[in-house]
Parts: sequence; structure tokens; C-alpha cells
Amino acid sequence: MAQDLELENQRLRNQLRNLLREARENERKQDRFHALELKLVAASGLAEIVTLISRTLPRTSRLEHVGLLLTDISGEIGAELARAGIAELPGQLELNPPVRLPGGVYAGPFDGDRHGRYCGGRRDLASLAMLPLRRGNEAQAGPLGVLVFGSRDPARYGMGVDTYFLERLAAITAVCIENALNLSRLRDLGLTDALTGLRNRRYFDEQLPLECQRAMREQVPLSCLFVDIDRFKSINDVYGHPVGDQVIRDVAQRLSRHVRPFDLLARYGGEEFVILLGRLDGSATREVAERVRLAVADDPVRLEDGPELEVSISLGAAVCARWGEKDEHTDVGRRLVEAADLALLEAKQSGRNRVVMAAPRSGLFGRLGG
Repeated sequence: MAQDLELENQRLRNQLRNLLREARENERKQDRFHALELKLVAASGLAEIVTLISRTLPRTSRLEHVGLLLTDISGEIGAELARAGIAELPGQLELNPPVRLPGGVYAGPFDGDRHGRYCGGRRDLASLAMLPLRRGNEAQAGPLGVLVFGSRDPARYGMGVDTYFLERLAAITAVCIENALNLSRLRDLGLTDALTGLRNRRYFDEQLPLECQRAMREQVPLSCLFVDIDRFKSINDVYGHPVGDQVIRDVAQRLSRHVRPFDLLARYGGEEFVILLGRLDGSATREVAERVRLAVADDPVRLEDGPELEVSISLGAAVCARWGEKDEHTDVGRRLVEAADLALLEAKQSGRNRVVMAAPRSGLFGRLGG
């Protein structure tokens, strides 16, 4: 009897040690997930969230594979990552994967034929967990994506394993991604002109020093076009402000058709627009300006009630063709815009419906010219 009791006590002690070891491991796991969740919540944007999931999580969780598969039909996720300077997607991130994303939680053995397509074609894993990333308005917008965890340990995600921590992490990840996208949308609203859909002056002022810095770093020309609709006040006075708004929208559309995707076109205010053109010398800048001018002058604006309205624009252009080692990009950008603005004033005063290139001015902008 005593021996039986001793054996039973030994069995219970072993069971207790195993339970304590499992509890400590769960506590460490909870601490790791909690730390990652705090970083996700505090992330400054989508790029940081992607980095935490695709690079930090595999290290802290000792996983052979972590995948983030996201639906991006509108392209806004890719655009946001590009805006953050991520030109190439991390290997663990895939946008619009060519497979149907699972709608429920899976945790169990890894099947290369079935699951390899969710893991970049890998076939060296033994167990897998796939967690859906659900949107708040999934009924209208569809699923956001799937979070994939792969391990070479067959017991890591065996059948019946508790996925509470993983599901919680997936839910927090989904909320953080949606919040980052919503913040980006709000930022875009604040930097977009409501009437034309173009970027507004605030956005232009933010980007100008960055574009100058880029041109200076690459030692390429940077041009600025200032555009003004001729006699716009008389359009408002004769036809009313709704027609004036239509003219502004129409001109904005024509301008947008004659700039490259990487050029910056913005409504500067009222009937004025501004365009930054990269990598164009003086003659090429003049060609673009003339093409834009003719796109407006050669085709009347067709008003909503039927009649046509002759509209023209005047343009002032300035080019920074060379950069010095001591140039300050913020100051150069300001002087570039000032020179284009002065050239526009000259175009207006000399008869309108024309392009005037800024001449070199040693006192204002020594390397500026057309």
C-alpha cells in the first residue's frame, strides 16, 4: 500500500511539474504576444505593421514561416507601402494571392499539396495554423486576408491545439491594418482638393522640398509650371460660380492627361494650378507647357446646359538644371516656385494664353533658366 501511494505521489508530482512547465511556457508565450500586440497598436503606419508581422514575429516566436496574405483589390495597401518607401514587398507578404483565402481557422498537420500555396510554395513544414483577418464591415468589403504560421515541429499546431493567442493576435492585426488604412484615407482627404480631386496646396508644399531633395541627390533637373485660367473672374461674373466650378474641373482633367504618373499636379488655389516635372530640361519643359496650353485653348469647354465656352490658360515655367553641393532643398524649392510665379505674371501681362520661361537671374536663382 505504501509503495502504491509513493508511486501515485510520484506520478502526481510529475504531472504537477509538467503542468507548471506548461503554465510557465504559456506565460512566456502570452508575454511575447502581449509585447507584439502593444507594438502593433503603437505602430506609426502600415509599413511598420507589416515589418512587425513579417520580420519580428518569426524571430520572437521561433517559427520557420510567418505569412501575411492580404486582399488589395483597390491597390491602396500597395500604394501606402510604396509611399512609405517599401519598393519591394517582404517575402512573407503577398497582396492579392492567386488562391481562395480560407474563411475559418485551421490548425493541424501541414499538407504540401494543400497548404504550400499559402506558404510561398514551401513544402518543408510539419504543422500549420491559418487565421482569417476579418474586417469590421466584412459583409460589405469582404475579408482582409489571412495570417499564416508554419513550423517544422509537427506538435506545434497539432489537431486540437488551443489557438486563443493566435486568434487574438489576428484580430488585433486586422484592426491595426484597418486603422492604418483609415488614417491614410483621412490624411488623403486633408491633402485632396474636393472640387477637382487633385492634390491641394498643402500637399504640394509638403512634397516640394522632398522632390527637390530627390532631384538634388540624383543630380537631375526639376521644373515647375504655374498655370492660371485666363479671365476667370469674368467667367464667374457672367455665367455664375457653378459654371466657374465646371471650368476648373474641366481644366484640371485636361492638365492631368498631360502629366506623367510620377509628376506632381496640384490645385494651388482658386483658378491656379502648379505642376512639378522631374528630369526635363528647359526645352522639354517648354514643350510640355505648350502641349498643356493647347489642350485647353484648342477645345472649348462644353457647359452642362449645352453652349460652349472658349477658355485659355497662361503658364509660367522655371527649371533648376544644376544643383550645387551647398544648396538647401527647402530654399531651392521656394525660389523655384517664385521664379515660375513671376514668369506666370509676365505671361498674363504680355497678353495671356502663352508660356513664359523664367530667365536666369543671378540675384534670385543663379542656375535657373529655360
